[in-house]
Amino acid sequence: MSGFTDSRNSDTHALPRFNQAIDAFDRGELEFSELCRKALESCEQAGQDEVSVVCGRLGGIAYRRGDFDAAEQWYRKSLGIDERTGNEHGAATTCHYLSFVADGRGDSESAENWLWKSIHIKEKQGDEIGAAESYHQLGLVAYRRDDLDAAEKWYRKSLEIDERNDNERGAAETCNNMSAVANARGDFETAEKWLWKSIHIKERQGNEVGAAVSYHQLGFVAYCRQDFDAAERWYLKSLEIEEKLDNEIGMAETYFNLSANARGQDNNKAAEEWLGKALQIFERKGSAKWTLQAARIAGQAREFGVAEKTCRKALEIAKKNGDDMCEAHSYQHLGSFAWQQGDYEASKQWYEKAFEAHEKRGAMDEAAKMCIALAHLSFAAIAGKPRDFHSAAWWFRKSLEIDDHVTWRKRLTLYARLWHYRFLSFFSK
Repeated sequence: MSGFTDSRNSDTHALPRFNQAIDAFDRGELEFSELCRKALESCEQAGQDEVSVVCGRLGGIAYRRGDFDAAEQWYRKSLGIDERTGNEHGAATTCHYLSFVADGRGDSESAENWLWKSIHIKEKQGDEIGAAESYHQLGLVAYRRDDLDAAEKWYRKSLEIDERNDNERGAAETCNNMSAVANARGDFETAEKWLWKSIHIKERQGNEVGAAVSYHQLGFVAYCRQDFDAAERWYLKSLEIEEKLDNEIGMAETYFNLSANARGQDNNKAAEEWLGKALQIFERKGSAKWTLQAARIAGQAREFGVAEKTCRKALEIAKKNGDDMCEAHSYQHLGSFAWQQGDYEASKQWYEKAFEAHEKRGAMDEAAKMCIALAHLSFAAIAGKPRDFHSAAWWFRKSLEIDDHVTWRKRLTLYARLWHYRFLSFFSK
């Protein structure tokens, strides 16, 4: 952002407009598209070379907003400019960010393809630290699709490069993620060792924000092994740092986890108090985006009653403000909360609303995800109802029909499921 000027013909309006757009987003205000367009127009009219940088930044805003289609359009525009001008460094960076978009859509294959493209450019340029970032992201993509062996492989590759180049910040982040892999395997001792390695680096560097994240994760590991006293101790340590830094989102996440931990200790009074503190933060924010964030965090802490209530509030705000995206995601989260509690009928109703809302706003990749969820629900064994093979097949076909980003591998998997359902349907008669 500091290089957002042009010595030949500087436009003093472009940067302030763009910064206004980012500030508006950070405040939870979604009406910044006009500011974004004006920022880009100012650059193009001034003939600035940094148009690709601005496009990349706009892609970042769209990604953070959850608008993956817009994010991909901006990133691809940035990539096209960089490839035409021979800016390989910029192209590698944009490929890395395009992997975020693909991963956000649940398309791990495309995410990995973008990352390998980024890695090949970076390694050709001798940018080892940049390559380490992309190897780290490969590990994260693998972790999200539950391939823990691949996740560990790429995290170790990233860590090896960072340690060789004395990039302690990158190494600390990878150690934190290695702990998540160990925790997912139930190897709590190894998970804690990775976290302490991360904490020692972060505290030596004065990285208090990062240390708070790792102390929070220590609490979660202790919670997973049902050592609720240790979990409380580390959550409070994380909270102490977050409060000092006035990091309200970090504070709210820790409040939610402290609430869940208190329920594990059979201390319902403390659970309600921690929960109240978390909700107060999000109520002050007052926007659908932040209210939905509160619901998501409550759901992660398995406080489903609070999660549903908060999500309904987000839905109410979104409808009032005409925020189509938050409305669609509110329906989607409500469907997820119902699913996790085994209320498949309610989940189906919410997901159908989410499908309609995503389709209406043109977010076809999100609509396709709802089709897959509805297909699984149609096939689920719901008490008193037979498995609906016909509906399951219909929703799978609908997903294939509307998803422009579906890969051949995913398409093959969906067709295989279709034939599987037909086979089961035939033998169930």
